[in-house]
Amino acid sequence: MNFYHLILLDASGSMYCIRQTALTGCNETVQSIRSMQRKNPEQNHFLTLVSFNSDSVTNYVLDNVPVSEAKELTPADYQPDSCTPLYDAVGLSVLRLEKKMQDEDSLALVTIITDGLENASTEFNAEKLKKLIAEKKKNNWTFAFIGANQDEVVEAGKIGISNSLRFEQSAAGTGRMFRSFSKSMERFCEAAPCMTAEERDTSFFSE
Repeated sequence: MNFYHLILLDASGSMYCIRQTALTGCNETVQSIRSMQRKNPEQNHFLTLVSFNSDSVTNYVLDNVPVSEAKELTPADYQPDSCTPLYDAVGLSVLRLEKKMQDEDSLALVTIITDGLENASTEFNAEKLKKLIAEKKKNNWTFAFIGANQDEVVEAGKIGISNSLRFEQSAAGTGRMFRSFSKSMERFCEAAPCMTAEERDTSFFSE
């Protein structure tokens, strides 16, 4: 089975204070997915990592690469600045990944990590993005929303996402968040092939 991981990391200016911890967390996430690949050779894991801000709505740091070939991220790959085109980043990245998925039995996991609210999109609004996400959830796509400095349940709900997690915008809080995310992802990938769409839609962060 093919797993397609799409991670969208907010690179707006407010993320600069946790820049190094976010880089470390992303590299640890890559390592976790790589470990899952080794433990489950019948699975194929592909990774797309997008950083987004109003200067570069979709900066593809990793673009649908086999996780065994995924590079370590460096400070040059992640330069927080400017505003937060959250809806555009998610919508455009989902449409791009859709074209690259190899078969109907593949599973896609989209994770959004942001410390602020949408404030700069021009192509997608909440309604349009919610419709796109609803369509994808019918076809083996799962979405998760991880937010700081906001009511993450409300903000995720605006675009039709049920799996949500809050994190504290600090080095320690960001580190805890990435560890929790990696554990949830490992659990999810083990169980997802046997889950219903409804179960995948609500159980990502469950213990």
